[in-house]
Amino acid sequence: MNRFPLLGCALALAIGSAVAQDRPSPSAIPPPPPAPPAPLADAHRTQVTGTVARFLVNPNGDVDGVLLDDHTQVGMPPTMGAALAGKLHRGDRLTARGFRVGDLPLLQADSITAGGTELTDTPPAAPPAPPAAPALQPMEAHGLVQQPLYGPRGDVAGVLLDEGSILRVPPPAAVRAGALMQPHARIAVKGFGVNTPYGRSIQVTALGTTPGSEQPVAAPPQPGPMAPRPPTPPQPGVALGGAPAPTPPVPTP
Repeated sequence: MNRFPLLGCALALAIGSAVAQDRPSPSAIPPPPPAPPAPLADAHRTQVTGTVARFLVNPNGDVDGVLLDDHTQVGMPPTMGAALAGKLHRGDRLTARGFRVGDLPLLQADSITAGGTELTDTPPAAPPAPPAAPALQPMEAHGLVQQPLYGPRGDVAGVLLDEGSILRVPPPAAVRAGALMQPHARIAVKGFGVNTPYGRSIQVTALGTTPGSEQPVAAPPQPGPMAPRPPTPPQPGVALGGAPAPTPPVPTP
């Protein structure tokens, strides 16, 4: 749903800059959990009804979901979110239909009814034009985690802070920093993102527990010694040292 390839250049620059700086003590981030959780496969079709507490925005500036007043996360494609944002406001009631993953507070919606209007996730007749690159800005945030945010498959893909920022974290990094993804955990991040009328969203490139302790969520490949080249097999008529090989004697009759 998120068009994160648009962030590639910005993230590469941010990660390279972070790696070049002195890293703080590894103790700044709690140790990772012993093993990543198994992917959830028990998705089932259902519906939820609730009151919109806030919109969810990805770092491209797209509305890609809402949070209900019972903390249920309703995810949707950005095309559907754009249509919904023009018709829905905080405090409005909606009914969302789609797939729920296990018992997580997450519904991936393909149909939403609000104010007597139903919106459905309908593929466009023709591929849409490539979107313009968002005006990403370097951003920092810190605070207490209000609740985790999930990707469509049920993996933790970020958090919502108590001060309102939406943090998007690549799922592998979210697994490694599992303790920081839990409610009431203290977290500090750096990254790139946008401010929109629907909220502030940051694609995280470095995280820690307090400002100044952030570490990159991923490191680029480090240069190392090149593997030795295999020896070139000798060519006919050339000795290994590069000099012409001696010509074998011709037997005399």
